[in-house]
Amino acid sequence: MTLDKIAESVRPGEGAPLHLQIKAAIAKGLTDGTWKPGDQLPTEGALSRSFQVSEGTVRQAVIALVKEGRLTRRSGKGTFAARPNFERSFARFFRFRGDAQGAGPAYGLDLLGMHTEAAPDPSIAQHLGLRKSGKVLAIHRAIKQDGVVVVHYVSYLSERRFGKLRREDLENAALYDTLSSKFGIHVVRAVETLQARAARAEDAAILGVRRDAPVIAIERLAYTYGDEVVEVRRAVGRSDNFRYEIELS
Repeated sequence: MTLDKIAESVRPGEGAPLHLQIKAAIAKGLTDGTWKPGDQLPTEGALSRSFQVSEGTVRQAVIALVKEGRLTRRSGKGTFAARPNFERSFARFFRFRGDAQGAGPAYGLDLLGMHTEAAPDPSIAQHLGLRKSGKVLAIHRAIKQDGVVVVHYVSYLSERRFGKLRREDLENAALYDTLSSKFGIHVVRAVETLQARAARAEDAAILGVRRDAPVIAIERLAYTYGDEVVEVRRAVGRSDNFRYEIELS
């Protein structure tokens, strides 16, 4: 959708306050893909001309969307559609020692399996907004460091929505990049929950640890625009050398 089309939804003197109408119009442009994650938006001057309002009114709308995490402002560069920062993911804490010479570890990503489940875990079905008859596509992958599997995880997606996904789409490809390029679905934020538990039989076999050894389990809910969950990810990682550090100031 073009900016001119987006601007048609703003009606000065009618309905909600003008800055809220503009906020909703920009949000719609984010939702329908007019601006994809990382894209730069027009300047506030250009937006004000398109919406036929003052720059101050546009600024109010932009600031509100920045506070909601849907836009980011970079000093001297402009305003951008937000993209998730996965450098803050709990998964970054699965780090093992490199060799004695200090060389960085070599990482690899293996696709362990991919199948459809007709009766998914009720909590997964609920997160994905599936009906009782809904199916999920389960994608099982493992992350290796220097040849050692340190994390394995299953990504659950709606089969009705992503059933055309094939193994070859995921070979050496990031899932979110594939969802973006093949389906036009952009992950814009994620929420992760971490807990410690004992390794189950599958965890032990894949991670090379004893059954009931301590492991770290992480559940991620990945959202697209409109607060819609598109992926439920359940990861399990080895706990040896897992370390969490945070600075509070």
